[in-house]
Amino acid sequence: MGIYDRDYYRPQSREREYYNIQPQNSWVFAIIIVNVMIFFADAIRGEDVVGEGGVINSLLLLKSTTLSTPSEWWRLVTSAFAHGDIMHLLFNMIALFFFGPLVERKYGPVEFLCFYFATAVLSSVVWVVLNFGAGWTDPDTLVFYPRRCLGASGAISGVIMLIIFNYPRMTVYLWGILETPMWLFGVLFIGMDLLGFFGQGEERIAYEAHLAGVSFGALYWWRKWRISRISLLFSRSYWQERQRRKRFFNPQDYSDRYNRGVDDKDDVTRRQYEADEERSEQVDAILRKISEKGQDSLTWNERRILKRASRDYQKKNKPK
Repeated sequence: MGIYDRDYYRPQSREREYYNIQPQNSWVFAIIIVNVMIFFADAIRGEDVVGEGGVINSLLLLKSTTLSTPSEWWRLVTSAFAHGDIMHLLFNMIALFFFGPLVERKYGPVEFLCFYFATAVLSSVVWVVLNFGAGWTDPDTLVFYPRRCLGASGAISGVIMLIIFNYPRMTVYLWGILETPMWLFGVLFIGMDLLGFFGQGEERIAYEAHLAGVSFGALYWWRKWRISRISLLFSRSYWQERQRRKRFFNPQDYSDRYNRGVDDKDDVTRRQYEADEERSEQVDAILRKISEKGQDSLTWNERRILKRASRDYQKKNKPK
């Protein structure tokens, strides 16, 4: 049986390339649900003392003094789950609903989640740095109120950027009526943020956070980063595999073989059988990973193993 005959290897057809939305086991829908729940819980709790959102939002939103207050660094993440009004929530969640599943399916659920939170944190950091110390002082009480920022727009801008690069010819409808290719939508999207950043937009919109998400998304696609691979450093199996490779490529073994001369035929056959078995297990694991997380989740070494196994299979089954 060839590596392409296994049950879990199924090439995706072009007809299913776009908008194959699957709510089951999707982090996109989990994020949307959490955002909606927080918004309505915040609305029920009432306004805070400043009058900008509810009590829950006041605990989650970002402040221009956050980086100078390590005890509040959680705001770099939680601000992506707070929204100022219903339209703010609606626009962000609609964008995530339509674009998020495409990115999640292409890069895998775990990698999507890592990318989403990394983009959210980076956007928050950029906003705080560019607005550090900004705010206003109440003339009556002389209490300083730092500038605030909330919303998932930075993370969603990064998601949209991945869609623009991966599916440039995909069609979207501006305002629901104007048919536009994704690459042109990207030009308009980035152009509006640039105009807003240089003072031609609304004051209440954090254009710098949008541009941070856009920049990180572009860099992530260009460099082919995979953030979830960082977790391998904390995996016991990763270090066990490294030790196994060190033993396998031990120079002393090669020296002993050279000094011993030609190996016994039975020993060669046994070692070849063990190598074939190990190769088959590796190929099975790689194809399961493709089935679960997508082909883009493969490492360079996994691609090399798969390519070599396919080539060996073709040679072995070549008609004589």
